[in-house]
Amino acid sequence: MINVGFQPQTTDKIAFLRCCRGTAYDKVERNCRWLAALAQAELFGRALPAADSALVADIRPRTETMATRPTRAEWREIPAPVGGALALMGKVAGAETHCGVYLAQDGGLILQTDERHGVLLDPPLELATARRWRLTYLIPS
Repeated sequence: MINVGFQPQTTDKIAFLRCCRGTAYDKVERNCRWLAALAQAELFGRALPAADSALVADIRPRTETMATRPTRAEWREIPAPVGGALALMGKVAGAETHCGVYLAQDGGLILQTDERHGVLLDPPLELATARRWRLTYLIPS
């Protein structure tokens, strides 16, 4: 099991995914924001700004934080995903409550974590249809 401070120190996606896959979800410490930041750092050499865990745990402040964080201006929306894109998910554009990272292998999968399954890979179409999420992809400006 991966602990909160886990840092795999690899740019090998397969090794990274082997280390992470199935890691249990934790609302405060091992949530979608934690996983996205870890994947961005380890696989793409990008640092996501630190998030206040207390805000991430509550859905309303999380939505506001994701939409209004000043560093979001450092990322731009793209119409179609590319490897390493941050995938924001929610029912309404601009009010996303969940995030993951788009990996361009095997036809494109989103690395994300949820309470029921822990860390997993999902096809974007499945997330859009099964969960009725609107997917927004961002890359650094």
